[in-house]
Amino acid sequence: MTHSGTVRVACINDLSGYGRCSLTTAIAVLSVMGVQPCPVPTAVFSKHTGFPAYHFTDYTDAMPAYLENWSDLVFDQVYSGFLGSMGQIAIVQQFIRTQKAKNPACQILLDTVMGDHGSLYSTYTSEMCQAMRELIRFADVITPNITEACFLTGTPYHGEALHTDEAVALCKQLLTLGCQAVVLTGIVREDHIATMTYTVNSLDCTICSLTKCRLSGTGDLFASVLSGAMAQGKTLADAVAQAAAFVSDATQYTLNLQTSEMEGICFEPILYRLHNKEREHLV
Repeated sequence: MTHSGTVRVACINDLSGYGRCSLTTAIAVLSVMGVQPCPVPTAVFSKHTGFPAYHFTDYTDAMPAYLENWSDLVFDQVYSGFLGSMGQIAIVQQFIRTQKAKNPACQILLDTVMGDHGSLYSTYTSEMCQAMRELIRFADVITPNITEACFLTGTPYHGEALHTDEAVALCKQLLTLGCQAVVLTGIVREDHIATMTYTVNSLDCTICSLTKCRLSGTGDLFASVLSGAMAQGKTLADAVAQAAAFVSDATQYTLNLQTSEMEGICFEPILYRLHNKEREHLV
């Protein structure tokens, strides 16, 4: 840490008023983990984009002045999620450069929110894919799902049931883009789902039970817990294990409630499990 007080994380993501994702998830998770979340909205949605109708406001034009007002601040981590335009990717790249110049130890966590199930999101273009590849070289850790990993590396998408060798090959290609570590999510193994953490010197796999449905917001929840655990100083392997376990628990809790998949993953009642007990003595 380069300043007094709690660990400070700049959270760059969209804000969805309803649907349990992006900044609403990050703010809740980081706060309970004893980390200060400082949000930078890239867009504001009334509901997440999985709903058939929603109100949307683009914040690209507001971001430069917003971040310029932060010129006196130093962050311990930059956690970037959904970026909706070429302009936003350029703005975030400059912000990361500025923060790294002030604090070389600043962690850069890039959640490459681009697509899923073999397709890019409707907001994404080939030019944005290339810009994201360039942004990756500034990241310490990236967290692509298999779809995103395939688009970033130009690898054909053949589903999510990857053999270990295939997953390792994807991770190796992603490392060549310049990041320090790859956390590849969503690898399906029969009745389990795996997360592969890969660096030049290490390979780890975290295994959780595969549930019968995919809930909205699981990727944001995973990346947010990972961000918090990294900010607490945990090793990457331990941070990934904590994030995967919490998402698995929250998913099962949600399925037991039998709520609509559109409502997202119901993590609020079990947030206490992430409480940073090590800081209790400071109170």
